[in-house]
Amino acid sequence: MSIAGNPAQSSLTPSNRRPIPLQARADLVIERIDYQGVAYWVIKEPVGLKYYRLQTEQYEVLFLLDGKRSLEEVRDELLRILPTVRLQLSDIQHLITDLHEKGLVHSNRMGQGAALLKQKKDNFRKKVWQTLRSLLYLRLPGWDPERTLTFLNPIAGWLFKPWGLITMTLFCVASWIMLGTRFNDFTAQIPEFQQFFGWPNLMYLWVTLAACKICHEFGHGLSCKVYGGECHEMGVMLLCFSPCLYCDVSDSWTLKNKWKRIMIGAAGMYIEAIISGFAIFFWAYTETGLMHHLCLNIFFVTSITTVIFNANPLMRFDGYYMLSDFLEIPNMRPKADKLMRESFAWYCLGIEARPDPFMPETGKFWFIVFAITANIYRIFVMVAILTFFYTVLKPYDLQSLGITLAVFSFSGIIYSFFFNLYKIITAPRIEPMSRPKMIASSVVLLTVLGVGLFVPIPWHFDAMFIVEPHDVQHVYSSTPGFLREQFVAEGQHVQEGSPIVNLENPEKEDKKREMVVQGRVIIEEIKVHQANDSQAEFKVANQKLQTVREQLAEYENQLAQLQIVAPCGGLVIAPPFTPEPKADAARVQLAAWNTTPLAEKNLDCFLEERTHVCSIAPDEKFQATLLVDQQDRNDLKIGDSIQLKFDHLPDKIYTGKVEKISDRHLEFVPQLLSNKLGGEVPTTTDDQGRERLVSAAYQTTVVLEEDIPLLRSGMRGRARFHIGKRSTWDWLWRYIKTTFHFRL
Repeated sequence: MSIAGNPAQSSLTPSNRRPIPLQARADLVIERIDYQGVAYWVIKEPVGLKYYRLQTEQYEVLFLLDGKRSLEEVRDELLRILPTVRLQLSDIQHLITDLHEKGLVHSNRMGQGAALLKQKKDNFRKKVWQTLRSLLYLRLPGWDPERTLTFLNPIAGWLFKPWGLITMTLFCVASWIMLGTRFNDFTAQIPEFQQFFGWPNLMYLWVTLAACKICHEFGHGLSCKVYGGECHEMGVMLLCFSPCLYCDVSDSWTLKNKWKRIMIGAAGMYIEAIISGFAIFFWAYTETGLMHHLCLNIFFVTSITTVIFNANPLMRFDGYYMLSDFLEIPNMRPKADKLMRESFAWYCLGIEARPDPFMPETGKFWFIVFAITANIYRIFVMVAILTFFYTVLKPYDLQSLGITLAVFSFSGIIYSFFFNLYKIITAPRIEPMSRPKMIASSVVLLTVLGVGLFVPIPWHFDAMFIVEPHDVQHVYSSTPGFLREQFVAEGQHVQEGSPIVNLENPEKEDKKREMVVQGRVIIEEIKVHQANDSQAEFKVANQKLQTVREQLAEYENQLAQLQIVAPCGGLVIAPPFTPEPKADAARVQLAAWNTTPLAEKNLDCFLEERTHVCSIAPDEKFQATLLVDQQDRNDLKIGDSIQLKFDHLPDKIYTGKVEKISDRHLEFVPQLLSNKLGGEVPTTTDDQGRERLVSAAYQTTVVLEEDIPLLRSGMRGRARFHIGKRSTWDWLWRYIKTTFHFRL
């Protein structure tokens, strides 16, 4: 009697002798590709359009599964086919489980639906978590671009033919030669380019970035089509929240020629290089304006971002896949990460990794170096991008969005680290962890943390400054009023006490007359109370008279301030220019004045309190006026040395000394320092067109110790001052104290 015919005996049969109810799928597309002389089998799963690269052992096990062989029979047959490969039953079982998870096998048994549904839910959760970990790199579901690529192939497919590659390479070289001949003009226009693409024109930068990246992805898809591959997915991707496309060219794995695979990986950068060449020529032959700056912007987008992201093998973009194909090392990054984790587990915890026949045996050190470098570079790029978002959003009180992005991004990194550590510790093993290695690792970790947190490090801060005349005295209106007389003009010399303007405030004058009348009435009341000997009423009337006299003195003082005089002798300098209101705004509300209060057309206009009338320079020297954040106010002392770099002289550093630090924080700043006009100070514009500071800052005056050529009032620059030594823990504790407020 056979075992199959006896259920009792069948249930007693060991699991490794029972038939494995799995079979290889008949619809798989298979290509053999050699990497470093070793055969690999690329499997295309045509339903889900997924691609897998199998080693010979995996491939043979896949096609030994016929639904009849047992685990032992598979092992014995594999040993007959590959005599040099020695795999245990547990290894065979692991291979079969991996093939089942990849969807390369199927089973005719009942009850498979529940397992497949669970696998689908697990994959969905992994995708959601991966999306939350990479908010700066979001891929949305796409569509099949095969028809579009078929249409573009006869139009632009020649770009990837040998003669097309040679022609476009020569064109790109010619464009770079053109750039080299005008390199001085190129570097001179970079500051102007940065000012042009301020916040209002930032949309142009995003649109050009999206357009270039769309062409980039079509380059991948079209090259794959030209070289015999297929492309069945293209979709929208948000790269740093800038919309662009992504193109799945995984079908290139089935190509046996590695140079074609490398060219498909480089196709996007190749297209961007062509766009960059056209941008250089258009920039060279256009006048200053929107098109001129857009071409310069396209050049930066297609060259710098290509080097930072696409061509860099440390990130899993084009450069990584090109390097992997060139070195003929499939799955280079996952292998490097796994070797790094195994090395950490052995050297730090004493956990020996299980032998893996599919991991490389040589060059392990370079794999680990690659993994460490790639992770460090990934964090660096993430910090740079998040800092950019925080800086851009802060002037609009949206910095919390940047902080939220940073929290999500770094939470993903921290979670991945501890999750991998948890898997290492909880993995089944025979030998326990090494106590000496754990103690040594803990000591090293605590030492590194102690050095990183508590060793003082010299720090410095940067701040924007604007050039002003030395000891300049700013003249403001103390009492609001109508401008009736102007005694001086811009560029005129005045003496101390000389009148500058006269204002008139009819309302204040009426109040003064009212107080005079009230005082006379109260005096008569006092006389009546004295005659009637009414002591109580007499005291009340005296108190009222005292109050009226105080109010009268206050109004007289305010009216006296309507005549604005020069606080010192010197040269009259006009205040910051106030632009004329737009036509639409003028219809809603009439403007009090524009340009400057000293302009003749502003006679009889109304000046509000604290209006900047003019400034007076007592001598011909200049000073730098810094805006120091309130958190750094106490780190700066009078007499400290300051390094100054002017925008018009970016190659030279000058020195100066702190002469004065204001006691009160500023509310408004000169428009030239505002980030809306090319400066870096975050401001908001109030109803009167003034630039109000987002956070409190203190005005600091720095005396220039050197003669600086071509120095004029209103020039800008950056100042750097050292604040001594401070540890990382001091910075963290300072941030906590200034951010959180605890009350009992």
